[in-house]
Amino acid sequence: MRKYHLGSRAEKYLLGVIMVGLGLLLAYHFLVAGLPFNQVINQVGSDAQTVTVSAEVPRSSLILQLVNFSGMPRVKVLVNGKVKADFSHPYVTIPVAAGDTVEIDTAFYRHEVKIKVLDTSDNVVYPKKGVEITACQTVVSLGQVKLLSTEKQ
Repeated sequence: MRKYHLGSRAEKYLLGVIMVGLGLLLAYHFLVAGLPFNQVINQVGSDAQTVTVSAEVPRSSLILQLVNFSGMPRVKVLVNGKVKADFSHPYVTIPVAAGDTVEIDTAFYRHEVKIKVLDTSDNVVYPKKGVEITACQTVVSLGQVKLLSTEKQ
Protein backbone atom coordinates (compact mmCIF):
# COMPACT_ATOMS: atom_id res chain seq x y z
CA MET A 1 0.00 0.00 0.00
CA ARG A 2 2.89 2.31 0.68
CA LYS A 3 4.12 1.93 -2.92
CA TYR A 4 0.90 3.28 -4.29
CA HIS A 5 1.01 6.21 -1.90
CA LEU A 6 4.58 6.98 -2.93
CA GLY A 7 3.71 6.64 -6.65
CA SER A 8 0.73 8.90 -6.20
CA ARG A 9 2.93 11.58 -4.60
CA ALA A 10 5.47 11.31 -7.45
CA GLU A 11 2.69 11.63 -10.03
CA LYS A 12 1.36 14.77 -8.35
CA TYR A 13 4.86 16.28 -8.22
CA LEU A 14 5.55 15.44 -11.88
CA LEU A 15 2.16 16.79 -12.96
CA GLY A 16 2.82 20.01 -11.02
CA VAL A 17 6.22 20.47 -12.72
CA ILE A 18 4.62 19.94 -16.14
CA MET A 19 1.85 22.47 -15.42
CA VAL A 20 4.30 25.10 -14.16
CA GLY A 21 6.50 24.52 -17.23
CA LEU A 22 3.51 24.88 -19.53
CA GLY A 23 2.47 28.09 -17.77
CA LEU A 24 5.98 29.53 -18.12
CA LEU A 25 6.09 28.55 -21.79
CA LEU A 26 2.75 30.26 -22.50
CA ALA A 27 3.78 33.38 -20.59
CA TYR A 28 7.04 33.56 -22.55
CA HIS A 29 5.17 33.09 -25.83
CA PHE A 30 2.73 35.92 -25.08
CA LEU A 31 5.56 38.23 -24.02
CA VAL A 32 7.58 37.56 -27.18
CA ALA A 33 4.84 37.17 -29.79
CA GLY A 34 1.98 39.10 -28.25
CA LEU A 35 -1.60 37.96 -28.19
CA PRO A 36 -2.67 36.27 -31.43
CA PHE A 37 -6.02 38.05 -31.68
CA ASN A 38 -4.27 41.45 -31.47
CA GLN A 39 -2.27 40.56 -34.57
CA VAL A 40 -5.44 39.59 -36.42
CA ILE A 41 -7.35 42.68 -35.31
CA ASN A 42 -4.50 44.93 -36.46
CA GLN A 43 -4.72 43.41 -39.94
CA VAL A 44 -8.49 43.71 -40.33
CA GLY A 45 -9.25 46.55 -42.70
CA SER A 46 -5.61 47.26 -43.40
CA ASP A 47 -6.04 46.39 -47.06
CA ALA A 48 -8.80 49.00 -47.39
CA GLN A 49 -6.25 51.76 -46.95
CA THR A 50 -3.87 50.52 -49.61
CA VAL A 51 -4.38 51.54 -53.20
CA THR A 52 -4.71 48.55 -55.44
CA VAL A 53 -3.56 48.63 -59.01
CA SER A 54 -5.71 46.54 -61.28
CA ALA A 55 -3.95 44.02 -63.44
CA GLU A 56 -3.88 44.94 -67.08
CA VAL A 57 -6.44 42.78 -68.82
CA PRO A 58 -5.54 41.89 -72.37
CA ARG A 59 -7.97 43.47 -74.80
CA SER A 60 -7.75 40.60 -77.26
CA SER A 61 -7.70 36.94 -76.35
CA LEU A 62 -8.52 33.48 -77.63
CA ILE A 63 -10.00 30.63 -75.62
CA LEU A 64 -8.92 27.27 -77.00
CA GLN A 65 -10.45 23.93 -76.01
CA LEU A 66 -8.89 20.49 -76.14
CA VAL A 67 -11.84 18.54 -77.54
CA ASN A 68 -11.00 14.85 -77.35
CA PHE A 69 -9.02 14.71 -74.07
CA SER A 70 -9.22 16.26 -70.61
CA GLY A 71 -5.59 17.31 -70.52
CA MET A 72 -2.41 16.92 -72.57
CA PRO A 73 0.37 18.95 -70.95
CA ARG A 74 2.80 18.46 -73.84
CA VAL A 75 0.48 20.06 -76.39
CA LYS A 76 1.81 23.60 -76.52
CA VAL A 77 0.25 26.83 -77.77
CA LEU A 78 2.81 28.98 -79.56
CA VAL A 79 2.37 32.68 -80.24
CA ASN A 80 4.97 34.03 -82.66
CA GLY A 81 7.06 30.89 -82.10
CA LYS A 82 7.15 31.23 -78.30
CA VAL A 83 5.34 28.87 -75.93
CA LYS A 84 2.55 30.79 -74.23
CA ALA A 85 0.48 27.95 -72.75
CA ASP A 86 -0.06 24.21 -72.62
CA PHE A 87 -3.10 22.00 -72.31
CA SER A 88 -2.61 20.80 -68.73
CA HIS A 89 -6.33 21.61 -68.51
CA PRO A 90 -8.87 21.33 -71.33
CA TYR A 91 -9.20 25.11 -71.73
CA VAL A 92 -6.50 27.69 -72.43
CA THR A 93 -6.87 31.48 -72.67
CA ILE A 94 -4.09 33.32 -74.46
CA PRO A 95 -3.68 37.06 -75.02
CA VAL A 96 -3.08 38.03 -78.64
CA ALA A 97 -2.31 41.13 -80.68
CA ALA A 98 -2.86 41.98 -84.32
CA GLY A 99 -0.53 40.03 -86.59
CA ASP A 100 0.38 37.36 -84.01
CA THR A 101 0.81 33.87 -85.46
CA VAL A 102 -0.89 31.24 -83.29
CA GLU A 103 0.29 27.64 -83.62
CA ILE A 104 -0.43 24.36 -81.83
CA ASP A 105 2.47 21.96 -81.24
CA THR A 106 1.30 18.33 -81.01
CA ALA A 107 4.66 16.76 -81.90
CA PHE A 108 4.89 14.72 -78.68
CA TYR A 109 1.67 12.72 -79.09
CA ARG A 110 1.19 9.90 -81.61
CA HIS A 111 -2.58 10.18 -81.82
CA GLU A 112 -4.87 12.83 -83.23
CA VAL A 113 -5.42 15.90 -81.11
CA LYS A 114 -8.51 18.00 -81.77
CA ILE A 115 -8.48 21.67 -80.76
CA LYS A 116 -11.35 24.12 -81.08
CA VAL A 117 -11.40 27.92 -80.90
CA LEU A 118 -14.08 28.04 -78.24
CA ASP A 119 -14.37 31.81 -77.92
CA THR A 120 -12.63 35.04 -78.87
CA SER A 121 -12.71 38.63 -77.71
CA ASP A 122 -15.21 40.85 -79.50
CA ASN A 123 -12.46 42.59 -81.45
CA VAL A 124 -10.89 39.39 -82.85
CA VAL A 125 -11.90 38.84 -86.48
CA TYR A 126 -9.66 35.84 -87.20
CA PRO A 127 -9.38 33.02 -86.12
CA LYS A 128 -13.14 32.72 -85.98
CA LYS A 129 -15.03 31.25 -83.07
CA GLY A 130 -15.85 27.56 -83.63
CA VAL A 131 -12.87 26.71 -85.87
CA GLU A 132 -11.58 23.18 -85.21
CA ILE A 133 -8.20 21.78 -86.16
CA THR A 134 -6.89 18.24 -85.94
CA ALA A 135 -3.20 17.46 -85.71
CA CYS A 136 -0.96 14.47 -85.11
CA GLN A 137 2.76 14.80 -84.32
CA THR A 138 3.13 18.17 -85.99
CA VAL A 139 2.86 21.91 -85.52
CA VAL A 140 -0.36 23.32 -86.96
CA SER A 141 -0.98 27.01 -87.52
CA LEU A 142 -4.29 28.68 -86.68
CA GLY A 143 -3.07 31.61 -88.78
CA GLN A 144 -2.38 35.24 -88.10
CA VAL A 145 -4.64 37.08 -85.70
CA LYS A 146 -6.73 39.80 -87.29
CA LEU A 147 -8.43 42.43 -85.15
CA LEU A 148 -11.10 45.02 -85.84
CA SER A 149 -9.54 48.35 -86.71
CA THR A 150 -8.70 50.38 -83.62
CA GLU A 151 -10.08 53.59 -85.16
CA LYS A 152 -13.59 52.73 -83.94
CA GLN A 153 -12.45 52.23 -80.34
